[in-house]
Amino acid sequence: MINVIVNQKRTEAKLEIVPEAENFEEITADQLVAVLKKEGVVAGISKKNLFAIRDKFNSDPSQPVTSLIARGMPPQPVLQHQYQFLFSTGKNIGQVKGLDQIDYKSKGVIKYLQPGDTLLEINLGREGVPGRLVDGSVTKNTPLTPLRKYKAGTGVALEEKDNKITYSATTAGQPLLKGDQLEISDTYQLDGNVDLETGHIKFAGPIEISGSLLADFRIISNADITIGKTVSGSIKTKGSLTAKSGIIGSETEKIIVGGELVCEYISNARHIQTGGPVTVSKHIINSSISSNKTVSCQESITGDSRISAFYGVTCAELGSDQGSETSIEIGDATELNERLKKIEEFLEPLTAESMAIVDQLGMPVLMKKDTSGLPEEKRPEADRLLQKYLEIEENADRLKAKKSELETKAEAGLKARVTVKECAYPGTIIKIGLETYTIDRIISGPVEFYFDHAKKTITFERLMAS
Repeated sequence: MINVIVNQKRTEAKLEIVPEAENFEEITADQLVAVLKKEGVVAGISKKNLFAIRDKFNSDPSQPVTSLIARGMPPQPVLQHQYQFLFSTGKNIGQVKGLDQIDYKSKGVIKYLQPGDTLLEINLGREGVPGRLVDGSVTKNTPLTPLRKYKAGTGVALEEKDNKITYSATTAGQPLLKGDQLEISDTYQLDGNVDLETGHIKFAGPIEISGSLLADFRIISNADITIGKTVSGSIKTKGSLTAKSGIIGSETEKIIVGGELVCEYISNARHIQTGGPVTVSKHIINSSISSNKTVSCQESITGDSRISAFYGVTCAELGSDQGSETSIEIGDATELNERLKKIEEFLEPLTAESMAIVDQLGMPVLMKKDTSGLPEEKRPEADRLLQKYLEIEENADRLKAKKSELETKAEAGLKARVTVKECAYPGTIIKIGLETYTIDRIISGPVEFYFDHAKKTITFERLMAS
């Protein structure tokens, strides 16, 4: 008896030959094939196993024989396209601070790419190969999902190579995915406020906010920042800051600007520091401002305000007829003098070492920068000393140039002026350099306060009304 055993999935079939009588006839391969066909096994038949089971049974017909006779071809699964974005296309809810605590204001740094950085890699997939069962039927495969090929927009280059598609930045900036287009924006733009929805913003490039920066939130950048409305939070940037409305500060919020600060008004801001000029189109009230350049206010500087501007301050009114604790400081060279002192400390040993080499080699050798006129046995050491002398002189020249720059700046600070266009009120304190002057009566403008080098005191002069 010949039996065919097919598994439930129809991926394999076994052939079994069982003896039926003492007298038997040899079984042929054709007989076995016919039985397999009758049982529906037509694919994946192993001829080797077919002949082997035939021969084994014919050699000892008293023993049953079983063998795997057919095996289907398994399908090769489809390999889908793999998309790997190398920047976040979603939103982070916040930063984990500890067990069961999340800082919802800290949502990570906004990605800033450099030219050559990769935005997206697509590893291309392939179609699957259908399988075949022992009954000859074909197993269908999962189809390959059509490739979603993104467009390369502004600042993005596309390259197809080695079964891979790569999108790379050609310029520095923030990577953006807009629909099916990748692009680089050198400016981070936010339509709305910096608040709990956005979290803190940290971006290396320029930042443009259409709304306000709310209290307790901060912006950090290496470039210019523009705020469409009010600033009530903290800002730190190496660039400039433009607040199209005003700045409403507090004891804790800090604004540190490497460049220029431009705004409508400043109120209750206790920590403002700028490397460039400060320009305010209205008033400054109860605020502390330190500028390496100038502070210019179109209306009044009043209240408990502390203004320090190296090259001068200009305003319409200074102080208040209701009384105030306003103080103005210009031309403060304390820091400059400290730096000048340190330069002198560096120059002193350099000068001594330089003079020692002059004594050893002589000025003619040093001026010609040539040791060939010296005895041969002294030249190696002379060459070393000459090289050392040139290095010392280079360092000394650099320090002297910086010293001259700082001295010029310190001198300019003493020439700085406080200009009041309309009125300066009693109680206001003006400090220029190390000298202090307290206004003791109402002084109508336009007037300028300055340091009189001849009298070594602060005085003022009236200006022609414009």
